[in-house]
Amino acid sequence: MRLALSTVGCAVALICLTACDPPGKPGPEEIAPSEVTDFKTLFSQNCSGCHGPNGQKGPGRILNDAVYLAVIPKDTLKHVIVFGREGTAMPPWAMSEGGPLTPQQVDALVDGIESWKKPVSAPAGAELPSYAESTPGDPVNGKRLFGRGCFACHGPGARVGSVTDPSYLSLSTNQNLRTSIIVGRSDLGMPNYRFLNAGHALNDQDVSDLVAYLASLRPTESAMGNTK
Repeated sequence: MRLALSTVGCAVALICLTACDPPGKPGPEEIAPSEVTDFKTLFSQNCSGCHGPNGQKGPGRILNDAVYLAVIPKDTLKHVIVFGREGTAMPPWAMSEGGPLTPQQVDALVDGIESWKKPVSAPAGAELPSYAESTPGDPVNGKRLFGRGCFACHGPGARVGSVTDPSYLSLSTNQNLRTSIIVGRSDLGMPNYRFLNAGHALNDQDVSDLVAYLASLRPTESAMGNTK
C-alpha cells in the first residue's frame, strides 16, 4: 500500500514539474503589438513581405543597399514609412495615418534601416545623384541614354522586362523611376547609376533626363508628378 501511494505521489509531482509553473510564479507575459520595438521583429512583421526578409530580394524597393541609404535622406525615409507613397503599393504605416505603428515603432524601423548604411564613394569625376530631381529633365537626351544603357534589358520585348510599357509607367511614379535608376537592384543583378551610361556613371542631369524620357511615354490621364 505504501509503495502504491509513493508511486502516485511521484507521478503527481512529475506532472506538476513538467506541466505548470511553481505555485505563485507568474508565467511569461505577452508583449502587446503596440509595445514591440525590436527592429528585427518589426521589420519581419511589417516590411519583409514587400522588401525581403533582410531588406533585399523582395518584390518592392531594395532597402538594405549602400547606395539607396546614401542617397535617401533620413527624414524622407521616415516620411515614407509614416505617410506611404500615394499612387503606389506602399501604404501609410503610422497610427496617425491609419496604420498599425506607434511613433516609437516608426523610429525603431528608421533607425534599424539606417543601421544597414555602409560607406559609399562615387566614381572618379562623378558625384552621387540627388534623391529628388533638382532640374527639369531633357527627354531627347534621356531617349539617347536609354538606348545606350537600358534598352538591352528594358526595351520592348527585352529579357528582363520593358519599362517603356504604358501600363508599367502608369503604376510607377517619377520618383520611383529616379530611385530605381540611381540605386539599381544589386540583389537581383541590376547595376546602379555607376554603370548605366555605356558602362560609365550617370550624372545627376542624366538621371533627370532618363526620367523625363520615360515619363513622356506615360499615358497623360495617368500622369504622376515628381513628388509622389
